[in-house]
Amino acid sequence: MVGEFFGGSVRRVRDGVWGDVPVDKAVRTLLETAVMSRLKGMSALGFTLYAFPAARHTRFDHSIGVYYLTRLTLKRIIDSGAYLEDRDVRSTLAAALLHDVGRYPYASAVEGINLPGMPPRDEVTRRMIEEDDETAEVLRSGWNLEPHSVFRLIAHGDANGADEGTPLRNLTPTEHLARDILSGSLNASMLDSLIRDARGAKTPYGIVDVETLISSLRIVGQDNRAVLAVDESGVGHLQSFVFARYLMYYNVYGHHALRVPTVMFLRAVQDALQAEEITPEKLSHRDDASALALIIESSDPDGSSATLVKRLVDRRPYKNALELDERHPSYASLIKLRDDASWRRRVEEGWARYLTRYRKGTAGPFDILIDLPERKSFDVDLRLIRRSPLPGERNPVNWQDVSGFSKEDMIRYHAPLHRIRIATSGDDLATSVRRHADELFTIAEEVG
Repeated sequence: MVGEFFGGSVRRVRDGVWGDVPVDKAVRTLLETAVMSRLKGMSALGFTLYAFPAARHTRFDHSIGVYYLTRLTLKRIIDSGAYLEDRDVRSTLAAALLHDVGRYPYASAVEGINLPGMPPRDEVTRRMIEEDDETAEVLRSGWNLEPHSVFRLIAHGDANGADEGTPLRNLTPTEHLARDILSGSLNASMLDSLIRDARGAKTPYGIVDVETLISSLRIVGQDNRAVLAVDESGVGHLQSFVFARYLMYYNVYGHHALRVPTVMFLRAVQDALQAEEITPEKLSHRDDASALALIIESSDPDGSSATLVKRLVDRRPYKNALELDERHPSYASLIKLRDDASWRRRVEEGWARYLTRYRKGTAGPFDILIDLPERKSFDVDLRLIRRSPLPGERNPVNWQDVSGFSKEDMIRYHAPLHRIRIATSGDDLATSVRRHADELFTIAEEVG
């Protein structure tokens, strides 16, 4: 079976980044399922076209890339002499293809709402893999796999239903290794996104020789399990990856022309869900275009949800009024709003009432929106193998020992990526927000 994945197949899928990607019948059958086909209508970069009109690649394209890089990594592991069961290879490759099937449309907006009754990404992914009859049947009959064993490799939290971020229990050593490939510091999804997004956005930041970096991977034993490490020959490529990732987040993923439409869509979905005009279940089965249509068709034409989405469809985004990072004295009080979407909306509405009541600006209840950065760390937990360890060192060594960056250095270095933005419906209101920012931040601390 391993040979079928690494040389036995003569069929190819032409990928815009990685060229001809070999696929066999099992892979093709999985690609043709409805849950995978939905990804063809979902932009990998959300509202990218507002700033980078050439970036039209989809989550389906990305899934092909993740499959290719995972396949390359597994081949490297096997060629290095490590032993993997056929089932382990199949499970990891199936998980690579299916890793994005649980994403909501415009995921960077919707997955940060945290509303009561809103299933988290892990739960949607589990349903798509385990409860979708077509997908489950393809995994069982075409891949000889139990769907839950595939989901365990993708889940961000406990595969038995606990909150995301909760460590998975009872993982086998091979499952640990597979999850390292799929969601570790040097995971296939991040590597494909970095190259594909940079190329699609036509920016010079994602310059990393990924295939050479993968060829430098090694397996080492640590804490009674096998983990990925990088040979010293790959250190330069790893450094390139770390800095390219920073530049992409600063210049592309955090671009205000992407973030402002994102927070508009977030508020539109939040209000539509809380008004029971749409359901999470319906939203989770839509692609980007049909999600916009769903909100317009289901919402009050004069309400916040329909108004915000119509502006998005008409390419009339809100204005970027104000930005602040962790150095600002009000940052700590504002970032707390990330934990409660209803609290954030109360602050947005409170600001609008204040400016209007005291004639410091004219604002409706959804004319001011707060864009909060997602929780994201930029650690590099990879181990490195020196050919000749320095005095006092033992292989494997930490990336920090090679780069000279401490954990505290990395936190300070990435602080500009955690910016809060205030967006407004028009230029005059943006001016009012900037002029009265200190008063608004004081109100934010008082609104409960």
